[in-house]
Amino acid sequence: MLALLKDKVYIRYWLAVVVSFLGDAMTITAVLFVIGSSTSNPILISLVFVAQLLPGVILGPLIGPLIEKYSSRWVMFWSDIFRFFILLCMMISHDSPYLLIFLVCLLGLGTAFFEPARMASIPTIVGIHRIPEGIALFQTTLAVIKFTGPIFAGVLLAFQSITIVLFLDAISYMLSSIFIISLTVLTRQEAADTKHTYRQQLLLGIVEMFRIPILLFLIILLVPVMISSGVFFTNYKAVLLQVFHLTNVEFGLVEGFFAFGTVCGAIIGSYLIKKIIHYKLLYSSIGTLGLCIIFVFIVDKLYTLDSQMSLVLLIVWSFTLGLTNAVLMVPTSTLFLQHIPEIIRGRGTAIFYSFFNLFLLTGTIIGGVIGSAFSIIFSLQLSGAMLILTALTYPIFTQTSLLKKIIAEKSVML
Repeated sequence: MLALLKDKVYIRYWLAVVVSFLGDAMTITAVLFVIGSSTSNPILISLVFVAQLLPGVILGPLIGPLIEKYSSRWVMFWSDIFRFFILLCMMISHDSPYLLIFLVCLLGLGTAFFEPARMASIPTIVGIHRIPEGIALFQTTLAVIKFTGPIFAGVLLAFQSITIVLFLDAISYMLSSIFIISLTVLTRQEAADTKHTYRQQLLLGIVEMFRIPILLFLIILLVPVMISSGVFFTNYKAVLLQVFHLTNVEFGLVEGFFAFGTVCGAIIGSYLIKKIIHYKLLYSSIGTLGLCIIFVFIVDKLYTLDSQMSLVLLIVWSFTLGLTNAVLMVPTSTLFLQHIPEIIRGRGTAIFYSFFNLFLLTGTIIGGVIGSAFSIIFSLQLSGAMLILTALTYPIFTQTSLLKKIIAEKSVML
């Protein structure tokens, strides 16, 4: 996996992702802390996630043909430039929570273009045969960033201000754009579809994705998983700030250990996908993540503000959540990129990204409403229960014709 870092092309791609995502991790931590600590309503926290995801849901499918027409390099470059200017605007308007959420939405607009282009470029940069290693290294790097980013943000918030955090993120986008523009290997796709209209290209991309058994399986399985994940992530931040009342440094520390768990999970996930049949790994990781989320009930019962052991308990819980979440995400991303045909890679990635965010956004809204109407703890337990119920559908899946097609498809690839 680390051998990829010796590849001069991949190292530039990797550095672009590192600096960009490090700034993102710091910014989101700072925004969530400012909004979460200034209100007792979890709906505002959910609005931050809605603002992040909504542009990708609405525009996602429309971006695919642009990636294939203009190359992922230029799409990523201009996305970074756009987000650089949005961060400058956030620096002078962070005192208004609603204006800050609006700017987060604009930031999400840039990300809606950047992420599908980044994902679509992975096979070109690492090669089809090294996709699992590329995904694992990216997830591990992202986890390290999420580990260090919240800690840096917590320290800066304690001794400086949110303006410094936003300024550093703006600089990270500028550095990312410089690395991205140097990736000349990411040219316009040779097999780009020029025979059909823009609308026809979109429809063909959707049809082709649903014709591939393993991709159809992923889409069906991810509907309840992403809804549950949206409910979880909305209320996970809220439970730390509004139930356990963590300080800025404690919040950054706990978030950091969640990210450290994803480092371990990415490594474990990349190993398990070589040893366990993909659909079995997906079902088992979904159930395990659900069990870890439901454990919040015990954490809530044992937690006391006066005990240092309470913070340790939160750290252990967050670490296991990060680990199990990463074990789930590694095979999901790997399977998609390995099976999406090259001719629709740009469209397919954008459609999948939009689909992914649609149900994540749905869960985010549901999580905010349930957390506000009932309790944050109950909402977390509900998300865990949904994941466990999804995992329990495995015996039903083994009786379907879709499984037979997936097994046949796998035997052909071997």
